[in-house]
Amino acid sequence: MPYALSLTHLYPDYLNLYGDTGNLIVLRRRCQWMGIDCTVNALSMGEAAQAGCTDLYFMGGGQDNDQVAVVNDFHQLKYDAIKADTEVGVVFLGVCGGYQLMGNTFLMGNGEETRGLGIINVNTRAPGTDVKQRCIGNLVAELTPATYADMQTLYAPHRDIPKTLVGFENHSGQTYLGDGVEPLATTIAGFGNNAAAEHEGARYKNVFGSYMHGSLLPKNPHFADYLIGLALRRRYPEDFVTLPVLPDTEEWAAHTYAVQRYG
Repeated sequence: MPYALSLTHLYPDYLNLYGDTGNLIVLRRRCQWMGIDCTVNALSMGEAAQAGCTDLYFMGGGQDNDQVAVVNDFHQLKYDAIKADTEVGVVFLGVCGGYQLMGNTFLMGNGEETRGLGIINVNTRAPGTDVKQRCIGNLVAELTPATYADMQTLYAPHRDIPKTLVGFENHSGQTYLGDGVEPLATTIAGFGNNAAAEHEGARYKNVFGSYMHGSLLPKNPHFADYLIGLALRRRYPEDFVTLPVLPDTEEWAAHTYAVQRYG
């Protein structure tokens, strides 16, 4: 049977720095290549979210004042529906500022701590005296064993895919994971969630946060496929969903180069 997915881009006119809209472009294009009917909808200021109407949310980063601007709108018009969706397995990806916003509190450039969106139990706070500079540069991390093993099950037979994620980070805030939240990956090169440089990103159910720009998904096609696969498995629970293997010659070349040079 033909598959279809609906993707929702949160605040594309506010949270749109660093080219992270490219992540949504990759999801849509890979769906097209796989024969999956993919619809992308924007959900911005003044628009209410409705539970059960999308398969995947994406939220990028923005300037501090733009991040602050969306918080009240989110809690008034979107929180209940999106929180309900994510609790039952709808996929959500937040990158950098979007990742920080997903948590309980987040740090602004002026050092003030502001209420977050409350989608995932993480907190981002001001750097302490042990952090002398921004966390900026190329980032290489290895997926947790559980996520990597689950990722492999999307392909039949199992595909030989790398365990690594690559990207570029640029943040001063230090993010710490709370109870019930697992890291997305273990840091190999760069910082990741904080200056301790142990873990990158976060996962709670099918909610993912990452500091990787670059954009994240063009250089990590296996992770893009994983998000698509999770969304399909939830929408079509009666099927044993597997994904076709795309060539990805350029994508793997970019990924391998980053791992070899910076890992």
